[in-house]
Amino acid sequence: MSKLKRNLTAVLFLLGIGAGLVVAITAFFSGSGNLRAEFGKVRRDFSYLPTFLSSAENALNQDLDKDHHFIQLYGGIQRLMGRRVVEDVEADYTVIKLDNGDLAFENLYGGPTDTRPHAQAVADFQEQLAEKDIPLLYVQAPQKVSQSGDELPEGVTDYGHENADLLLSTLNDLGVDTLDLRPVLEEASQAPGALPFYFRTDHHWTPEGGFVGYQAVTERLSEILGYEVNPLYTDPDSYTKITYEDSFLGSQGKRVGTLYTGVDSINLWKPNFETSFTYSVPLNAIERTGPFEESLLFPERVEEIDYFNGNPYTLYAGGDYNLARMTNHLNPDGPRVLLIRDSFSCILAPFLALDCSELITIDLRYFKDNLMDYMDWLDPDMVVVMYCASSTRLPELFQFFGADTKPEFRY
Repeated sequence: MSKLKRNLTAVLFLLGIGAGLVVAITAFFSGSGNLRAEFGKVRRDFSYLPTFLSSAENALNQDLDKDHHFIQLYGGIQRLMGRRVVEDVEADYTVIKLDNGDLAFENLYGGPTDTRPHAQAVADFQEQLAEKDIPLLYVQAPQKVSQSGDELPEGVTDYGHENADLLLSTLNDLGVDTLDLRPVLEEASQAPGALPFYFRTDHHWTPEGGFVGYQAVTERLSEILGYEVNPLYTDPDSYTKITYEDSFLGSQGKRVGTLYTGVDSINLWKPNFETSFTYSVPLNAIERTGPFEESLLFPERVEEIDYFNGNPYTLYAGGDYNLARMTNHLNPDGPRVLLIRDSFSCILAPFLALDCSELITIDLRYFKDNLMDYMDWLDPDMVVVMYCASSTRLPELFQFFGADTKPEFRY
């Protein structure tokens, strides 16, 4: 780093500290700060002191960065310093910058996960489904960090693909039908003119990447269930793309601000053919009926730009829900598919619903019951389990037969 850059960084750092002191003191003495509120609880009840000592840092952080100026400043300084690993107060949210400038979270788990028990859980689930003549397909979705990991900063290792490889090989040994989307996405990304398949500031795939995944999944399901895929649905040219420019700051971007590596745009894919759906999420009191782009998509999520509080990724399917149902009113004779999902399915699910009479999605991060207790009610023709590579280490995603509690899902 040049002497000028070091001096500039030092000046910005000192200015940041000074500004922080002014903000904290002003908030405290004006009576509007979180730290002042916590201090008042101690004055009223001295027994609150131990709680105050543990909560004071978080309260001060809230006072300092109500408008996220310090996140922005911190990210800008990290960029000036050329830092590719940006530590966070919460270690799970340490951000890394890949060679191409994209962001990801650093793996802090120290080594690969033995995913063979997860594979056995899928096989046990398949065995019980077979008693009801319901086939199962496990789909391996990709992740942003490549299988080689060559784009990672020096000294950083990611084990997502290694975990997924062990899971897939074990599933194959156990006789579970699988589909690996990683080589499909890798090949498609090399096509001339291909748009990015992953967001720059987020770990998820873009609508363009998710659509390629959908094409491969519906092709395999059609082979298993014997339905004919409508070529309109799988043709990208059958959709109008509406671009929301510079509207999206992803999960990693929110930790380092817009100055560190910029922001993302997101495309809304609107079918150029007739569609009619009802999207129901009972526990969240959501029920939307209308065409694809008004029922399965949530355009209100991108109407206003709010980098730190908004989440334009939920434009597709609205986000992660424990149980949701997408009913296709124009395809009553299509299959009823149950999709066991993580957040990568937000984009894929609306497209897959085009081929179904009903697509039911369940997210086991939030669903604690035994899935087999719901099979007679849901009555699926097919069950698909689809997780991205980085999710394969999470045991809660393989608790098909219920769990008393679920750990907090970090991202």
